[in-house]
Amino acid sequence: MERAEFVAFGTQHIAVLVIIAAACAVSAWVSRNSADEERRWTAGTIGFVLLGYAIFFYVQQGLDGALSWQYSLPLELCNLVLIACIVSLFRPNGFLVEIAYFWGLGGVLQATITPDLALGFPSVDFFLFFWSHGATLAAIAFLAASRDFRPRGGSIVRMMLALNVYGIAVGAIDALAGWNYGYLCHKPAVPSLLDFLGPWPWYLISIEGVALLSFVILCLPWRIGESLRTSKAVVD
Repeated sequence: MERAEFVAFGTQHIAVLVIIAAACAVSAWVSRNSADEERRWTAGTIGFVLLGYAIFFYVQQGLDGALSWQYSLPLELCNLVLIACIVSLFRPNGFLVEIAYFWGLGGVLQATITPDLALGFPSVDFFLFFWSHGATLAAIAFLAASRDFRPRGGSIVRMMLALNVYGIAVGAIDALAGWNYGYLCHKPAVPSLLDFLGPWPWYLISIEGVALLSFVILCLPWRIGESLRTSKAVVD
């Protein structure tokens, strides 16, 4: 089958977004409503799907002779979210779950909506991109829907500090090696949110504001819920 050029919000893109949304809804429902044994089984399944992607990616890159320091290191923001998801699914950790939730919905979701992708279905690039991003979003839905999850006090500050540590560390590596992990040195070739945030390096400053606003919005459901419970307790 001939490999077609990927078209953002074309039929293929819309179809895969619907599939990912359905997978996230099922994942969240299972996390919220199932017994502990079913939840552990689902968490393990999603974790192995993500591990399977990582193994397949590096094997495929190795067979194609495409492994390189410039493109194959797990230094993209989405890579770190994927790693945080895998660890959290098998052994929950408060900080890593927050990384998955805040960075994932702030970054992975945006990347899924505006993919940096040249070829459409049935190319390997298309398959791998939506495998990793779709399974990561399903993992985030599972983790965030858990009855045990609630953004802790100071989570926004922690996530902003962690994001800046990432930006400084990976940005320094990019600058020294001439790479572009995290799009810290130039924008992606395809249209993305960064196109609305100014030229380099000013879009890096704009990202700070977007990230902060995103993190505040992601905290709102829990803050509103707590306020409603407090109000109800006072009335009762």
